Amino acid sequence: MTAITVPVFGSANKLVLKIMREFFVGQDIHIGSLFTEDMPTPAIICRAERRSGTVGHDPADGRYLKPVIISINTITSGLEAESDGHDLQEMCRVALIEAQLKQAAYTNLGHISNIENSTVASKVSDWATSTGVVQYAALPKGAVRYESIFRLIIRPPTSGGVNNRFRPLR
Repeated sequence: MTAITVPVFGSANKLVLKIMREFFVGQDIHIGSLFTEDMPTPAIICRAERRSGTVGHDPADGRYLKPVIISINTITSGLEAESDGHDLQEMCRVALIEAQLKQAAYTNLGHISNIENSTVASKVSDWATSTGVVQYAALPKGAVRYESIFRLIIRPPTSGGVNNRFRPLR
């Protein structure tokens, strides 16, 4: 058998989570990829998604560039929940753009080559667009959710490859 010559990509979820966790280090913000029933606020829930009506980028060379659609949800609560939700969304946008501008590369994950905001951050009244195991008819009392959608082009790690347990042994 011949060796794999096409780069193996890391997890887009893990890449975006790593970017957010490094950017918000030291702040008391829950950062994850799933909504949970007793999730603390403020919270950032970000993950790769398939969204109806949202078209991903079409990279020139799919061997070395991977399109991905990322949703970023912020959940805030308290007297300033709406203002805090807006501000937290803005800093999530900044975190992604700074990672792209710095070409911050992460072991086993890669880096963002291109970024485009597909849907600007806006307040949503419920969990209707949330996906995952846990879904609710309404937000918890006093909570506010903002959502934004980004289209990214991701490059694979430049050295060392990705630790993928399904990679053939050759």
